[in-house]
Amino acid sequence: MPEEKFQDIVSARKEKWMDQWLDALMSTYPNESARFFKDTTDPFANPVGSAFRNGIRNLFEVLAADAYDPDAARQALDPMVRVRAIQELAPSAALGFITQIKAIMAGDGKAVRHAARADKIRMDKIAEHADQALLTAFDLYMGCKKHVYTLRARQARDSVRQLLVKNELISELPDIDPAVME
Repeated sequence: MPEEKFQDIVSARKEKWMDQWLDALMSTYPNESARFFKDTTDPFANPVGSAFRNGIRNLFEVLAADAYDPDAARQALDPMVRVRAIQELAPSAALGFITQIKAIMAGDGKAVRHAARADKIRMDKIAEHADQALLTAFDLYMGCKKHVYTLRARQARDSVRQLLVKNELISELPDIDPAVME
């Protein structure tokens, strides 16, 4: 049996790997939610599941490319990271799914066994790209968290202001320096 080239290995197993990767991501949710996210394919009825499915597909393409493209990675990761950032998850839990592709590929013994040395080097490159994508995702995650906290602070400030105005304790508040809010 001739050895498969890496691109053939990727082509033959790409859908299987992406399904396993999506399953790994979904395993962080309760069973009922995970089933809904995975099985409901209408992007309007299930925007979260759609973001995850498209994000995994796009991210895999970025990781399988010859060179890591941080802009393409950012674009693929952004919808998934935004969803994960507003959930009450630790950063490691929110972003840990990104590097699970390495374990999925390594767990596919047939692909690894039949891979030539050059193909194994290429698979290592994908693993390296996954690590770089994790760092990119962390930057996105922190930006999203900062935005969420800024929105919460503004909401709290506005609520207090409305309460003070309603109780006629003040007529208006002075403008706050925007630098203080950042």
